[in-house]
Amino acid sequence: MASTGERTIEAQIRSASKLEPERLPRLRLLGEEWAQSAADALNKDYAAKVAVVLTEVASLTVSDGAGEIDGHAMAAVVRSTKFREIGFAVADARFANVCVEATFGGTGLLEDTVRPMTKLDRQFVQTALTTFVAAGNDPFEPVLPLDVALGDFFFAAMDTEFDELLAPDARAFIEFAFTVSLGRKSSEIRVALPERIFAPHRRKLVAMPEEAPPIADERWAHDIELGLQLADLEVRAILDEQEITLGDVARFQLGQTLVLNATMESLVVIECEETRLFRGRMGTSRDSYVVRVEEKIDPTEEFIDDILCD
Repeated sequence: MASTGERTIEAQIRSASKLEPERLPRLRLLGEEWAQSAADALNKDYAAKVAVVLTEVASLTVSDGAGEIDGHAMAAVVRSTKFREIGFAVADARFANVCVEATFGGTGLLEDTVRPMTKLDRQFVQTALTTFVAAGNDPFEPVLPLDVALGDFFFAAMDTEFDELLAPDARAFIEFAFTVSLGRKSSEIRVALPERIFAPHRRKLVAMPEEAPPIADERWAHDIELGLQLADLEVRAILDEQEITLGDVARFQLGQTLVLNATMESLVVIECEETRLFRGRMGTSRDSYVVRVEEKIDPTEEFIDDILCD
C-alpha cells in the first residue's frame, strides 16, 4: 500500500504534467489551421461551400460513465497508429442538415430544424466527419504526427459503450470545438484527443512558429529591376588628383597649364556617384579618348591606403 508521501508525489507529478491549453498558443493556431484544412477538404465535394471556425480549445476529463459524451446525436471513436489511447468526435443533430444542404448546393437560408436522421443522412454524416477528422493530420505533422482516423460510429447514446473503451488512466483529453455553417444553418463538432500525446511536445506548443519572409511578386521584382537598370548615374574617369591652396585656385587664369603627376602609363580611376569602382588605362579610339578597365577597386584596401598616406 502506497504511503501518504508517495501518493502526494504522484499527485504533484500528475499536476505538473497537466496541460493548460490557454498557455499553449500554438495549440490554438494548429486548431485554426485544422479548421481551414477541414473546410478545404469538405468543399472539394460540396456544391455549396461551408465555413469552419475553431471556437475553443480546452481540457476535458471524462468521468466514470462518460456522461460528458452523452447528449450528442452522433459520435465516433478516433484512433491512431501513433498512440494507443483513443479519442472521440461528436456532432450535434444539426450537422446532418448542413451536410445534406451543402451536398446539393443549398443556400442554408431556411430555418434550421432538428429532425430524425435517415439512413442517407447517416451516410452523409459519416463521410463528412471522417473527412473532417483526417484533415487535422497535415496541420499537426510538423509538431506532432497524429495519423488519426475514425473508428466505430454511434448514432445513439454512447456514454456506456465508450466508457468501456476507456482505460482508468486515459480519461484526460484536449478538446477542439468547431462550428460548421452554411447560411443560417450551423452545427458543432468536437474532437477530443488524448492529453498525454501532447505532453512531450509542450515546448513546441508554447513557441509560436517564426513567420516566413513574404514572397516577393516576381513580376513586380522584374519591373523594379528593369527600372533600376534604366536609372541615370554619373560615371567619371579621374586621371589624377592634387591638393592646392585656396590662393592658387584664386590665381587661376585662362590658358594656364596644370602639371599632373600622372603619365600615359598611369591608371585612371573610374567612379560612380562618388564611389570608386575600377582602375583602367587611358587610350584613344578614332577621335575619342577611352579607358580600358584593368582591375576592380577593393574598398577596404582603398581605405587603408588613404590612412597610410595621411
